[in-house]
Amino acid sequence: MSANNYLLLRIVFGLAFMSLFCSQNSFAQLPKTDTATSLNNKRHSINFELAGSAFLFGSVKYEYALTDDFSVGAGLGISNISAGDITRDNNGSPETGSFFDTSTSQTIFGNYFIGKKKHKLVLTAGLVNFLSLYRNNYPSEVEFFGNAELEWNIGVGYQLNSNDIYFKLMAYLISTPNESVFFPKYLPWPGITIGKKIK
Repeated sequence: MSANNYLLLRIVFGLAFMSLFCSQNSFAQLPKTDTATSLNNKRHSINFELAGSAFLFGSVKYEYALTDDFSVGAGLGISNISAGDITRDNNGSPETGSFFDTSTSQTIFGNYFIGKKKHKLVLTAGLVNFLSLYRNNYPSEVEFFGNAELEWNIGVGYQLNSNDIYFKLMAYLISTPNESVFFPKYLPWPGITIGKKIK
C-alpha cells in the first residue's frame, strides 16, 4: 500500500467523520420537540446488506439520520478469508509455511430519501476502500504485505419502513478494484438490506 493511498484514505475518512460530528452537534442544538417529531426519536440504525455497495458477499452498516430525508453512514464488508499451507524455494531448498489472507471493504456513504414515511425512493453515493492483507509464515521469516484501493459507487432503490424495521432494495453502479480479475471495472450490482432503528 503506497503512502499516497494512506494519505488519501485518511483525508477522505477524516472529512467524512468531521462532517458527521458537526452534523450531530448542529442537530443537537435544535429544539427537542422539533427533532423528536421529525425523526421519531430514532436517528441511529444498524443494518445488514447482502451484496450491495461494499461488494461481493455483503456488509454490516451503521446509519445516522440527519433529517427525515438525509442520512450518512459507514460499513464493513468481508469478501474473502483464506488460510492454508504454502511452499516456496529458499536458496534451492523447499520451505513450507502457512498463509492467512483477508479481503475487506470499508465504506462511507450518504443517502437521500424521497417520498412518504413508509415508502421511499433512495438515492445514494459513497466511497469504498478495498483492503487486502496477506501474511505468509515461514520457519525462516514472516512476510506481511497488503494493498488498498479507494473506489466509488452510486445507487438508486426503494425502502419500506415498518415501525423500527426497514427493508431496502438497491441497484448500484460500482467501481471495482483494479486487481479484480473476474469483474469489469464498472459493474451494475444489486443490494438487499434489512435494518433496525435502535435509538
